[in-house]
Amino acid sequence: MSEELTQEKCGIVALFSKEYTSQLILTLQATVGVQHRGTHGAGTVFKTKKGLVKFTGTGLLREIFTPSLVKKLQKPSRWLIMHSRYGTSGDYRKENLQPCIFKSKEGHEVAVAHNGEFVNMQTFASKLPVKLPKNISDTYIFALLLANAKGRNWNEKLLSTLDSVKGSYGLIVGVGENIYAARDNHGIRPLCIGTLNGHWLIASETHAFDKVGAKVLREIKRGEVVRITKNGMEVIRRGTKTKKHFCEFEWAYFSRPDSLLSTNGDDDTPSKWLSITTFRERCGAELAREAPIRNATFIVGVPDSGISMTMGYANALDIPYRQVIVRDHYDPEGDQRLFMRDDQMKKIRKKVLGKLSLVPEPAIWKGSIVVIGDDSIVRGNVSMQITKAIFAMGAAEVHWIVGYPPVIKPCHLGVSIRTQEELIAARHNGDVKKISKEIGATSIKYISPASFVRARLNSKYFNKPQNPLEVFLQNDGCGGCITGLYPIDKKGNEYESKNMTI
Repeated sequence: MSEELTQEKCGIVALFSKEYTSQLILTLQATVGVQHRGTHGAGTVFKTKKGLVKFTGTGLLREIFTPSLVKKLQKPSRWLIMHSRYGTSGDYRKENLQPCIFKSKEGHEVAVAHNGEFVNMQTFASKLPVKLPKNISDTYIFALLLANAKGRNWNEKLLSTLDSVKGSYGLIVGVGENIYAARDNHGIRPLCIGTLNGHWLIASETHAFDKVGAKVLREIKRGEVVRITKNGMEVIRRGTKTKKHFCEFEWAYFSRPDSLLSTNGDDDTPSKWLSITTFRERCGAELAREAPIRNATFIVGVPDSGISMTMGYANALDIPYRQVIVRDHYDPEGDQRLFMRDDQMKKIRKKVLGKLSLVPEPAIWKGSIVVIGDDSIVRGNVSMQITKAIFAMGAAEVHWIVGYPPVIKPCHLGVSIRTQEELIAARHNGDVKKISKEIGATSIKYISPASFVRARLNSKYFNKPQNPLEVFLQNDGCGGCITGLYPIDKKGNEYESKNMTI
């Protein structure tokens, strides 16, 4: 095994029917709603009366599930699980595509789809009955553990396996006639459940439900495990009441702008959930309050995830917003998310101006003071190329505003940030002047951690810990990539605060 297991941060969807019906097209449509969470590959497993059928492939859903393949796979099934993959650590082999399937000692097939990252999987390598391939994923190991778990039934086997691992997970397991859904004790990754015409639907984001007209009922609660059978949904482990630590990068980058996330403890009330768009607009308004650039000629957001935050900034300062950076959805790079293409990290700079283009009207740019906003700046590859292009068009100044605080630490809980060396803010110890110089910009302004939390809670009142690095952990979030403090460390140990809030 390699020192670092291949990890996967992805989109997962499952559909369960009381009767055996063809569910592929409906589930595929829902999975398009989480395609943005993983564009490296996808797969499906479904339960027919004869057993499990699996198909995986590399690329986007539309490239894998062609009309001819969909026609071939149209078979009546009890349940169907789909997975869109976002892998890291440089290993994009087909063996790491999900869902994973293994047979138990009793001969029962079990399928697993996972969004997140288990942190202590290396410790299990010697305990498994098979030799593991090199650079295999954490999900692969978890599925093997589950298939070999002890217990009188699958409820016991799943619970004991979950008890043995640590990390972040939104998890879907299919075995026999039933499926299970589970979420880690900190609720780091999202997972929701709902209904559609008698079907049960589980998905990473609410947009998957919108794609098929399904009703979102609630989140899978942190620490909760549910089983779905033809008789309905059964909670086999109640959710924990420990503190929530939802990933802050989900708010800033990963989630779609038209998805909803719970906040302020409203896990069971989707009507009270906050849209990603509204949250990002709030971040822009907070940043305008903290770091206004009042002499800007105009403000523009980087498509797509930078637009809402930047519009919030422009509206707060009453400065013209002009969408003069355009995303080309028909370019080969236009449907990719460049930060997530860490398998091609050295090529990202060359791909930026394939995906994005500037409106080529000289009068727009010449002599302008341009404020450009993005959801985050992690490695600096994209911002550097955009800055060069804007100056080449004749701009006098280029200022960056960023809706996520400086990323200075790696992530081991589900985001493809493996080393500090790749992080532009870490390389410069958070010095904004040096960061600006590297990307070639006039200046760069980041939202502060406190303002980011205020935007999420929509309140100036929040828990203010004595140790300011705990601001996310004390306010229902995980901002380990910003502060270096994580709810769970790489060995699976829980973080214990020694500081009181003030």
